[in-house]
Amino acid sequence: MHPTEKEAVDLATFRLRDIAVLWENFSDAFLDQYLPQEIRQARVDHFLALKQGNMSVREYSQRLDSLARYAPSIVATMQERVHKFIAGLALELTEACATATLQDSMDISRIQAFAQNIEKGRHRQHGTERSEQGQHKRMRFARYQEQSQHSYRPQYFGRPPSPPPPQL
Repeated sequence: MHPTEKEAVDLATFRLRDIAVLWENFSDAFLDQYLPQEIRQARVDHFLALKQGNMSVREYSQRLDSLARYAPSIVATMQERVHKFIAGLALELTEACATATLQDSMDISRIQAFAQNIEKGRHRQHGTERSEQGQHKRMRFARYQEQSQHSYRPQYFGRPPSPPPPQL
């Protein structure tokens, strides 16, 4: 006699229920032994206070993701996770990312990629501006050199001539 699909699912659920309880007990005991409650709470506090600051978006994303595992109840849903990510971003990225989250398909990986793309674009823009500023400085220096070539220059650049010997 073969069980129906529903009976097979019920049987698997029944068997796995005990394993899930054992795993939960094991993981709690493991964490208590190797990662004390004080350290876990400190990491939760660090997670709550995390801001992008001087980090790149990529570094901030990685740090946020690594600390989120210590605060699963705080970022239990995708929406909460995205909100926490945006709340810690630098101000110049917050508005664009908050607007992007209005799309239904936006999840944490997409908003992180979106913020990284904005950051890359701004770095390129700043690099172009610096390049243009450097080119402008070089042009001014070339004009200065050209003008100075037409101005008075001493005939020699070595030692000044020694004074004539005194006459008696």
